[in-house]
Amino acid sequence: MEEDQNPGTLDGTTEPAVVDAGRVFVNTGQNFPVQKNAAAKVIGILVIIWGAFNLLGSPLTLLSDIGATDLNGNEISYPIEYFVITILTSISAGALAVFSGYQITQYKKTGIWLTFAAFLLAWIGSIISSSIAGSAMDSEGIGFGAGLGAAQGICGIFCYAICGIIVAIPLMLSDGGME
Repeated sequence: MEEDQNPGTLDGTTEPAVVDAGRVFVNTGQNFPVQKNAAAKVIGILVIIWGAFNLLGSPLTLLSDIGATDLNGNEISYPIEYFVITILTSISAGALAVFSGYQITQYKKTGIWLTFAAFLLAWIGSIISSSIAGSAMDSEGIGFGAGLGAAQGICGIFCYAICGIIVAIPLMLSDGGME
């Protein structure tokens, strides 16, 4: 009987693999710098412009009393709460927008979230000021202020949702370079 030269099994001993702790695998290939997308710069500048309009336009609220009439055409004057809320929300949303726009131009994600906060602040302020202005125009007490505030809230949510999508464009880009 002949012995098989290749029995199908392995004979021998194993040796443990030696790992050299001082050896680090480094990619020595070319490094390509990631070019940041210009969309963040453009959107940041647009947010800064929106904030500047809010800041610069807030004193013009004091002129809103000129020629204001109620539903019957009688002259009215807005209550002081209208001016306080409108001016304060304009200034705070505008300052927050200018700062967040600068953050976006520096490719910081926090700028986008701060812009969303400025949108929320401006939206809530517009609802409250529209309700107060509508109540001042309502000489018969039919609830015109509540209706005007609700209409402003519904229309404003669509406006700020569209603006929010535009501001979020750098987050949606794969090569946006946001940090």
